[in-house]
Amino acid sequence: MSAASIHIEDLHAYVDGRLPATRRAAVEAYLAAHPAAAAEVAAWRRIDGRLHRALDPLLNESVPQRRIPSAILAAARRPQAPGHVGVIRGWRTLVLGIGCLAVGIGAGWIGRGALETSLPMQRFANDALVSHVVYAPESKHMVEVPAGEEAHLVTWLSRRLDAQLHIPDLAPLGYRLIGGRQTVVADAPTAMLMYEGQDGTRISVQLRRMPDNRDTGFRLETLAPDSRVLAAMHPAVDRPPPMAFYWADHGLGFAVSGPLARPQLLAVAQAVYRQYSDFAGPAQKR
Repeated sequence: MSAASIHIEDLHAYVDGRLPATRRAAVEAYLAAHPAAAAEVAAWRRIDGRLHRALDPLLNESVPQRRIPSAILAAARRPQAPGHVGVIRGWRTLVLGIGCLAVGIGAGWIGRGALETSLPMQRFANDALVSHVVYAPESKHMVEVPAGEEAHLVTWLSRRLDAQLHIPDLAPLGYRLIGGRQTVVADAPTAMLMYEGQDGTRISVQLRRMPDNRDTGFRLETLAPDSRVLAAMHPAVDRPPPMAFYWADHGLGFAVSGPLARPQLLAVAQAVYRQYSDFAGPAQKR
């Protein structure tokens, strides 16, 4: 299930136990396929637990009479009709409800930034991985500008993305630049740089502007084994399914995709990160 079909309200309702059973199954399937989102939800639950441990003793205390408005006390002293809920009980229920609302709002407020960052990033990573699977097997139309026109490639993609781009040198890791193209990932123009190893393995580096996203660490995105988009990929013998490491840094989103083992793909992602950190200059570094 894509990130676009799951909203922040669904995840909050899931944590609070207020999600309908039919929707709950969909959210659980989404979380099973997106470890980063599952980690955020688990963090919310931990925060929720800490807030309850801190506030529940206070909420369970009797309300001091001096804090109860006199009109409510007077009403409580009057005889109640059979089946009528006492005003004091209603008062305590109101206080408890307000406290629970505060707990929920507190947990959501604390966790909101992480989710607002993670969901757009996950969608970007998933779309970038799909783009890699679609374009990597191509023989004639894989790139729009070949590596021989690198200067033009940088100028063109930088202008299209309205950001100064840099082409990482992955030759020390055994991958030569084939060229690049513009794609649309997560509804935004994206630069795709395609590389090839000596054994024909192709990896891609995709970049797009994400000025509203905070810098993040590396995260991993994979496609489900039964994903229909994998049918667009040529059969690969003795190669793992494609995956992507993705992150945000200096106002850009990065996704490094390829059918490599996790340690090898991580090494490529780290090389891209280091080179872009150097390219950004000391003034922009964290």
